Amino acid sequence: MFFLSIPHAWHLAGTWSEQLPDNSNLIGMDNSALIMTLHSIFIPVLLVICFYIYKQVITKKAPKVRS
Repeated sequence: MFFLSIPHAWHLAGTWSEQLPDNSNLIGMDNSALIMTLHSIFIPVLLVICFYIYKQVITKKAPKVRS
């Protein structure tokens, strides 16, 4: 209970949250550069995962049903 009553750093006056200007970002990229970077990372990963799943489905043999 003692640790829950201590205010966190972002709630204290004079910390970094109050020193940032309103329209700044912390990573140094504008919106379009951030989107291009994220797409260049996640689209190849997604394509590899889809290709792996596709190969697993194609190579799986269906069991023959005996009557």
